[in-house]
Amino acid sequence: MVAQHNLLNQLQTGEVVIPSIKGGQIISGVVIRRWDYWVLVDCWDWAFTWMILAKEVKDLERNGYDLAIGQPLEAEILWWDIMSDEWYYVISISKLKQKDILDDLLAKKDADEILTVIPTEANLWWLLVDMHGIKWFIPLSQLAPIHYPRVEDGDQEKIFEALLELLWKEFVVRIINFDEDGKRMILSEREALREERQKIMETIAVWNEYDGVISGISSYWFFVTIGWGIEWLVHISEITYGHVSNIDHLGWLWEPMKVKVIWLDDGKISLSSKKLKPDPWTIIPQNYTVGDIIEGEVVRYVPYWVFIRVYDDINGLVHLSEITEAWVDNPSQALKIWQVIQAKIILLEPQNRKIWLSIKAMREDTEEENKEENKKNKEENKATAS
Repeated sequence: MVAQHNLLNQLQTGEVVIPSIKGGQIISGVVIRRWDYWVLVDCWDWAFTWMILAKEVKDLERNGYDLAIGQPLEAEILWWDIMSDEWYYVISISKLKQKDILDDLLAKKDADEILTVIPTEANLWWLLVDMHGIKWFIPLSQLAPIHYPRVEDGDQEKIFEALLELLWKEFVVRIINFDEDGKRMILSEREALREERQKIMETIAVWNEYDGVISGISSYWFFVTIGWGIEWLVHISEITYGHVSNIDHLGWLWEPMKVKVIWLDDGKISLSSKKLKPDPWTIIPQNYTVGDIIEGEVVRYVPYWVFIRVYDDINGLVHLSEITEAWVDNPSQALKIWQVIQAKIILLEPQNRKIWLSIKAMREDTEEENKEENKKNKEENKATAS
């Protein structure tokens, strides 16, 4: 560097004259040194050491560009800088590559081609892809359903956390907007899946079945994504035959789910997952009748009723008055959630999807049996005494 510093003095005194250096000129050189992320380049045609800035070095190497010592390269001159009394011209490989990249991207947009990109930054409105200084944006509205950050309460922190999980993953996209200087592009994952979505839509018919995954959960709906391009809704009433107090208990994000089309009208679609399973209300009458004793778990309370799991996800109801002979103000005074109990079926109406139970009747039966047993014993004892 001493020689270079002397060269700077000679330049300032006019002892050495070199061709004028202008921004935008192209130089050829070779990597001669690097520390941390700074890279110095020697140029055969100029008596200077040229520098590539740290941020660009990181971007270049992340995109697979070789900057090992001895590596030849071409770059564009940006400006000069002085660091630690040393004089450098700052050069950029990315700036030079942008011209070719922009031409290539314009051609791909005109041809409606699909690209593969990797987002490296995120905020609340989009994912950002930076390719040699060219900013590519994927707005949230252009994400495929399976990637959309669906947060029911609109919590911005949760949305941001969901977007951060998408960084450094490959996305297939199409360019949908290109500004005049080509420095900002809007990309769409949804548009990249256009053909897949159209292919699925052409197959839709009532009773058709599809394999999907749960891509979102709200209070009353599962969002189910078919392939990558289409997302449909399954209402809570079509997820299971039994009563549901919390939809979160029926599935989790990214769980596979098979669905069936049960209604189709002018592009509006209704789906069901429960229609793919036998209706338990057709099976229960084959296995149970009024007067039978069942065993099940206490699954929930309401002020005057207790829900007991009877079969599969079907619950039988025990009224407050059928829990015990003694009066209780609340079911929790007599029973605990997940407690296993026995109860007698006192009403069974499959057509109305009703099954009522009585715990108290179990005790009454026992008492009646005890009375009969005592009566029988007395009669036997009397006969023996005679």
